[in-house]
This record gives sequence, structure tokens and C-alpha cells, in this order.
Amino acid sequence: MIVITLAVILATGAAFADHPGGFGIGVQFGGSGGWGGHWGGGGALTLKFPGIPVFWAVDFAIGPSYMWMNLAGDYYLIDNQLVKTLHWYLGVGGYVGFSLNNQLGLDAGARLPVGLSWQPLDLLEIYLQIVPSLGLGILPVLGLGGGWGGNLGIRLWF
Repeated sequence: MIVITLAVILATGAAFADHPGGFGIGVQFGGSGGWGGHWGGGGALTLKFPGIPVFWAVDFAIGPSYMWMNLAGDYYLIDNQLVKTLHWYLGVGGYVGFSLNNQLGLDAGARLPVGLSWQPLDLLEIYLQIVPSLGLGILPVLGLGGGWGGNLGIRLWF
């Protein structure tokens, strides 16, 4: 039953997908927090390549005593028009995170982005999304992770 429901959602989402099909590049800013209450924020580079139905985000930070990098990819199951230039979307995705700060850290997990996308011009998209996630910390210790994230972004389409 779950497989059939997922197949219907995937087919319906693809039929109504409405983001441009070209190359998209942008930046997003936001924050995220773990289920245990640790919160942080920053920015990311976003990319969408023609012919690949995945929206990518890469963010990293380097400081005097730390370094981290995250890669996330999301596939929009639903991308429907609310009004002429405003859409809402629901996606599924994954992430991998790497950190170095006294010890090596590695985590990975699943994401569920839900957002609003406003495209006042063919070239310009502005979006706001919330992204709950569930993950697994692999290093330095094995354990469950994840939390909530949110982003405000701008993307240019070519």
C-alpha cells in the first residue's frame, strides 16, 4: 500500500512540476536545529542542473577551530501553482554532513522540504521553505539525529 501511494504521489508530482527546466543558481540563508535543541545558521549555494530533477544545496564553514560541509539534494514530488506566480512544493531528499572540530564527524539522513516559491520573472525565483529531517550520526558516535531547518532563498534561472 505504501509503495502504491508513493508511486501515485511521484506520478502526480511529475505531472504538475512547474519549476523551469534550465540551469538555476542561487543562495539561501536560514537556520536549523537538532531535536535536542542545538541551533545554528548560515548560507548555502543552491544549484539545479538541466535534465536532473534534483535541487542541490552546498554549505560550508571554516573557523579557527572547526570546519564543516553539508550537501543536500531534494526531488520535488509536488510543485503546484497557487496563483499565477506563486507555487507550493513538497519534496523528499537526503543530506550528508562532514565536520572536523577536535574529532571527525559524519552524518547522513532524509529531508522533507515544504515551501512556497514566488517567480515574479522567468529569470528570478524567491522561496521560503521548512525542512524537517531525520538522520543518523555515523562519527564520532553512532546515533539518531535530525531536526528542523528553514531557508529563505533566491535563485536565478538561465
